[in-house]
Amino acid sequence: MGACGSKSDPESKNALAIQQELERQYQEQQNKIRLLLLGAGESGKSTIFKQIRILYGPGFSENDRMHYVGAIQNNVITCIKAICDQVVEMGLQDSVEAQEELKLIKDADESKPLTPEYGEIIKTLWADRGVQKAWEKRAEYHIIESNAEYFNRIDQIAQFNYKPSDQDILLSRVRTTGIVEERYEIEGVVFEIIDVGGQRNERKKWIHCFEDVNAIIYVAALSEYDQHLFEDKETNRMSEALALFQEMCNSPWFERTDMILFLNKEDLFSEKIKTVRINSVKEFEEYDIPAFDRDAGVKFFLEQFMMRNESAKDIFYHVTNATDSNNVKVVFDACKDIILKRNLEDSGFMS
Repeated sequence: MGACGSKSDPESKNALAIQQELERQYQEQQNKIRLLLLGAGESGKSTIFKQIRILYGPGFSENDRMHYVGAIQNNVITCIKAICDQVVEMGLQDSVEAQEELKLIKDADESKPLTPEYGEIIKTLWADRGVQKAWEKRAEYHIIESNAEYFNRIDQIAQFNYKPSDQDILLSRVRTTGIVEERYEIEGVVFEIIDVGGQRNERKKWIHCFEDVNAIIYVAALSEYDQHLFEDKETNRMSEALALFQEMCNSPWFERTDMILFLNKEDLFSEKIKTVRINSVKEFEEYDIPAFDRDAGVKFFLEQFMMRNESAKDIFYHVTNATDSNNVKVVFDACKDIILKRNLEDSGFMS
């Protein structure tokens, strides 16, 4: 007489537990959005990363702020020394009245805290006509333009009890190397925001690691159309941003990944475009672009990015100023809605 086999109760319970765990993991995955921040070096993507932390996360603790004191003061000393080096390089030293300060600043140590005494030296130099001439030619050498904000408040920043504000932290520059990832819960959905090194030598380390991200936020600095890379003095920054965008947009790793383009540093671009024509730059001299026209300039660069999309995917875009919290909140909320809608469509809940 034959016998029918059946699963024992323990086996059934084990199968059920596995099924429930798979369903839990699936549901968790549906409630999690992974965003990758990309962009060439100094595009402002790490500032966007910090803004998201301020807007949706814990912000910056007292310990964080103390950590940024050193970074900000290092930015200030490094920048003023670079400007003063260019004063000499450009043959402008005869136009500098603060000759004593020009000599003293060469001995400043970027690794040490900024003192009130050095603050006075920097204040005098920043007000000097010859130093300002070198600053006006800053597109010809590597400099972080946002340091002007620090120079204008050097009395405060050079104090021993200086504590950086959120805005000071946003303006600071600490080069991203490797991968930085943070998680935030926004309206019941977990967002994993990933920032990776933007310099050329960083890219090969991460490109293959993120094919499962829901969307890429690509940050490009509008204002850097007349500047060159930190790591390659011959390559135009905007040309590099366009080339990297084309590479990422059409990469097989990101074939099904939504792309959101942030045309960043709109505030600096709006000022620069008043005096620097886009087609005065070698890389863009063949284009007929209305001179000193902010809107025409934005439209031109947007078209340049869109032309490089060889895939069927849509590119969403926003014009941004990463140091403006209100602007970033409006833009990120709009991006969040787009990403969540796409995620629902991919899950089959929307058509």
